[in-house]
Amino acid sequence: MLGKKGISPLIAAIILIAFVIAVAGIAGTFFTSFTQKQKVTVETKGGALIDCSVTRMEIDPDTISTTDTSVSFVVTNMGEEDISNLRVTVYNGTNVQTVDPDNTTLSKGESKKLTATLASVNGTTAYNIKLRTTDCPGVASIANKTSSGAWKLIG
Repeated sequence: MLGKKGISPLIAAIILIAFVIAVAGIAGTFFTSFTQKQKVTVETKGGALIDCSVTRMEIDPDTISTTDTSVSFVVTNMGEEDISNLRVTVYNGTNVQTVDPDNTTLSKGESKKLTATLASVNGTTAYNIKLRTTDCPGVASIANKTSSGAWKLIG
């Protein structure tokens, strides 16, 4: 045991510094990549939220027409962005059906007649129609049938 020597303190310090620099480089690369991915995610979702904040559509209650197999109405894009991926939900007290209508894109300021073909909801007894976009949760237009039989916009 007496004849053995360890490494000099200078060499040990150099090895320790090299190890710390290597670990810092690996960690720096990881965190840089992670931060860039998060930035892209935030920019994408933030942009979508801003677009949704200026999205507004409205059903014209005077144009609602129901049959046993369909519901049709005119909707107007009142917002600042184009609206796509529209979905119609029809309620009649006991049944609910959600369908994607034809012509599901509305340009800014455009009015369009939408028709939703129903399979399980009797259109003549429909009392609530909700139009929404799947791109912007919370953006919707809702019409209710009043006791007099007229349609009234409620949202």
